[in-house]
Amino acid sequence: MTDPVLLHRIQAFIDARLADPELTPERVAAAHHVSTRQLYRLFESEGTTVARWIRDRRLERCRRDLIADRVGVGVVGARWGMPDSSYFSRVFRQTYGCAPREYRRAGRVG
Repeated sequence: MTDPVLLHRIQAFIDARLADPELTPERVAAAHHVSTRQLYRLFESEGTTVARWIRDRRLERCRRDLIADRVGVGVVGARWGMPDSSYFSRVFRQTYGCAPREYRRAGRVG
């Protein structure tokens, strides 16, 4: 059984801390006094995992900032909790089908 109020509270907690590279499912669970197993069950009801949800939210913020800001790609990733630029580039490409730099160029032109 899911608890939509708890899930919403946890999602808001995560969104407020996306920039923290130390944000992990374990820390989220501890902050809400639930087990990591219970936390993963909550997100399972949404068709995802908590770790994937954190990563996807970070990538969405990065995607937005790549177009809006003129700072380096690595700076954008680090700003949203992904300080390892090679990891950031790899998961960005997997998610959006192109490298962050390519996405930025395409967004600025189009």
